[in-house]
Amino acid sequence: MNSEQFKSQMASALSDVPEHFHNRVEMTLETIVDQEEAMKESTKKAIKTAGRFSFRTAVIAFALILALGAAAVAAVRWRLFDQLSFMTGPGTPQNADSLMQGNLYQETVNDVEITVREAGYDGRTLFLQYSYRMLDVDTPFGVTAREAYGDRLPQGMDPDSIVTEGLREDALDLLDAHHVGWWIDSLWINGKAMGMSDNSGGMESGSAVPGEIIVTEYWRLDNAGFTMNGPTQISLPIGETQPLSDYGRKNHPEKYDENGLLKLPEKGVVTFTYDAKDILSQVKTLRPNVETKLREGTVRVSEAAFTPLMTYITLDMQVSPEALEAYIQENGEGHQDEAGNLLFPYSGMDVFAEWIMAAELVDGNGNLVFPGHFGQNGYGSEWAEFLYPYLETLPAEMYLAPIVNGQADMTRAVAVKPVNR
Repeated sequence: MNSEQFKSQMASALSDVPEHFHNRVEMTLETIVDQEEAMKESTKKAIKTAGRFSFRTAVIAFALILALGAAAVAAVRWRLFDQLSFMTGPGTPQNADSLMQGNLYQETVNDVEITVREAGYDGRTLFLQYSYRMLDVDTPFGVTAREAYGDRLPQGMDPDSIVTEGLREDALDLLDAHHVGWWIDSLWINGKAMGMSDNSGGMESGSAVPGEIIVTEYWRLDNAGFTMNGPTQISLPIGETQPLSDYGRKNHPEKYDENGLLKLPEKGVVTFTYDAKDILSQVKTLRPNVETKLREGTVRVSEAAFTPLMTYITLDMQVSPEALEAYIQENGEGHQDEAGNLLFPYSGMDVFAEWIMAAELVDGNGNLVFPGHFGQNGYGSEWAEFLYPYLETLPAEMYLAPIVNGQADMTRAVAVKPVNR
């Protein structure tokens, strides 16, 4: 049996597996062949003839595929997505294996084990999950099911079991006592600083592991003008905390670059390499810019980006003076404090709010593309953003339309993907 026949039979015997698993098997087979070539040269015995695997190679390869194939059939569960289901949908997204990487860094600082557990980038968002494990703490920071759910305890759940949705109140104070943790508001991409941009966020949780805090973050690199391509160095200020007085711009201008951005500190940071590969080439971007006149003003989708992980829709809005004046006449001048003092006047954000909060992604027939998933992800006076999970196949037409009494009002729909786009 030659190599191509062998690969063909293996392909027909096994179902599709993730790309990273396929590449791993290919690399291992190549290593085996290289070893046999070396043995042939050293022993002058024809262990491998031209274009053919020896019996030994076939046996090893078959055993390897059976052993690793069992693990590949069960898809990798990337735990980061357990915390981000409100963005990416329930479970692990189907393409997660193609862009997620795990166990990227570990070191112990002041008796705290710091681990970068998972990282991924879909061309728009950097997803991170890392953990602190205090080695001198022998109790878990995860709260009990009784504490987390109260009267809503799921049927059959042990009320004393540890769940990861919560974090014990003293956990962060204990971490701070170790002089470890996030100490300045920046991260660095290939040594260049960025702050947490619009529509970024994060959360902290405990676990059943004693002394462990798990941090999950999502950084919208696109909103800060950053992209990643190929092997990329990512630096996080999550090591030993540094005195902020050493990083004041007035007293330490040498620590800032010509753009006023903080240079990568020499202490207190964790740096690891994430390979973004050619992810940017896998992002499909539409810019329909079909202006729609609503009673509130004009709206258009300036960009709809479809990545291997997510769907991003950005709207530009312009409130009409007449609609704003009518809103002020009905509701008053603007937002006020408890004493009745004006905090800030009403704007397009207020006028468009009802439409924005009711809008969802629908196809050309008004059917919800993601039933049960609320896509609104923030808005201002002149913009709004909607996030949805991955779309394998794009409908012929897509719109953002307000859902009224369970039905899409297509008379107030804004084009996301016009027909033939």
